[in-house]
Amino acid sequence: MNDMNLSFDIYHLWEVCGGQLILITAGLVLIIADMLLLHKKAEVRGRLLGWITVFVFAAAIGHMAYREWDIHDIVFMNVFSADKFSIFVSIVMIFSGLLAAMMSIGYLQNNRLMKGEYYILLVFAVAGAVGLVQSVDLLMMFITLEIMSLAVYALAAYLKNSPHSQEGAFKYFLLGSFGSALFLFGVAVIYGVTGTLNITSVAQAISNGMYESVPILVAFAMIMCGFLFKMAIVPFHMWTPDVYEGAPSVVTGFMATAVKAAAFGVFMKVLFVAFTPILSSNGQPDFASTINLSALNPYWKEVLWWLALLSMFFGNLIAVSQSNIKRMLAYSSIAHAGYMVLGIIAANAEGRAGVLFYLFAYTLMNIGAFGIVYLIDGMERDAQELEDYRGIGYRYPSLAFLLSLFMVAMAGLPPTAGFIAKFYVFSAAIKEGYYLLAVLGVLTSVIGAYYYLRVIYFMYMKDELKQVIRGAVAAPTVVALVITALGVLYLGILPERLASIASVAQQSLAMIF
Repeated sequence: MNDMNLSFDIYHLWEVCGGQLILITAGLVLIIADMLLLHKKAEVRGRLLGWITVFVFAAAIGHMAYREWDIHDIVFMNVFSADKFSIFVSIVMIFSGLLAAMMSIGYLQNNRLMKGEYYILLVFAVAGAVGLVQSVDLLMMFITLEIMSLAVYALAAYLKNSPHSQEGAFKYFLLGSFGSALFLFGVAVIYGVTGTLNITSVAQAISNGMYESVPILVAFAMIMCGFLFKMAIVPFHMWTPDVYEGAPSVVTGFMATAVKAAAFGVFMKVLFVAFTPILSSNGQPDFASTINLSALNPYWKEVLWWLALLSMFFGNLIAVSQSNIKRMLAYSSIAHAGYMVLGIIAANAEGRAGVLFYLFAYTLMNIGAFGIVYLIDGMERDAQELEDYRGIGYRYPSLAFLLSLFMVAMAGLPPTAGFIAKFYVFSAAIKEGYYLLAVLGVLTSVIGAYYYLRVIYFMYMKDELKQVIRGAVAAPTVVALVITALGVLYLGILPERLASIASVAQQSLAMIF
């Protein structure tokens, strides 16, 4: 355990948190750039800021992948850490932001919403998400959680002339604030009992006899509930359908991937480091007592077992009855969250690596799907009903093919990344003896395949009822869609490389400072 270091070493900070610094600095630069470009036409200014945002995200990914990946250190008064788990999840979130930024250039132009604050909010949302995952201090987790959340609330309400957007954002704000409050109250109880906010120190403190005390269990439950809101797990999912339907399509794709990755990443970090015996496996004598935390397993595993089951069944069953494609994908995201929870319940190396692989694969197929939705939609809400997709396969064959690929991937069919992702988490659950849950998960996947393939059926097997005019296809959107489509196929055929990286990343959870 490192002693508290109050000295400020900017080079050390850059090494450990360079990705965060790039994003925060870029957000401030974008504010200034937006003011300096006010004399430009809105369309020109929007494109310039969009390309700057894309470049910033690419630079942040490059720094984290090539500089921070091999570092295992802590910085900024023991608040932020560079560890392979946090870096992996952070790259997934920044990559989601990169794809969203590329698609947003075309989306904002099609919807005549070219305003600089959009990209500013997007950058700060990603910066908050990265800070959240890299935090090892519970109070800093709350602060960065709110930075991310406030930016995403504003993005969800970006269609200010749309009542659906305003209603969804307001519900998101209220319920999100409730989840944040639960998390903060749990943190307060933890601090009152242990006298520390560092998750490693919390594990050491509660492993010495108080791990089954009422205050610790109450705090544990409140912290879990706070994260479950952000993960959109049943019964904490109530905000999801309205927010996904009302938000701009590209923002919906970003929320469904980056925000979910942040929530799952920090949930796994807090759960496995502070409340399970994973630290005891690193061989350091200081953490030997944390083996006692295995006594907490019956508490959280039983709860997550039922929540995973409810999320898989509820998400898929309600998605079947949806006529709006964005609401259908919203309930689908609830079901996918349930599948990812299977890897967490397994609590083994395969399960944790499977969740990381799933997050990356889900980012590719989900953002790709919402990119196609925004193009077919033209102007927001012009063509979002399933009936609008009748005959699209013949009118716009390229878009229909790509959407079919993403639907097949989300259904979990080979040879796509979605199939491999589900295979990993189901295998991990089976390895730990969760046979019934795995079987029920496969059953719900069959239900999910119905409504995913129904979209393909409408596009190719139904006659066109109305003439849908797609929006202009900007070059950055084409590049983003090609990246997502190739990624979905590549990971479905050759998943070993990413799977091995995810396996290495999850191992660093046993070495958190």
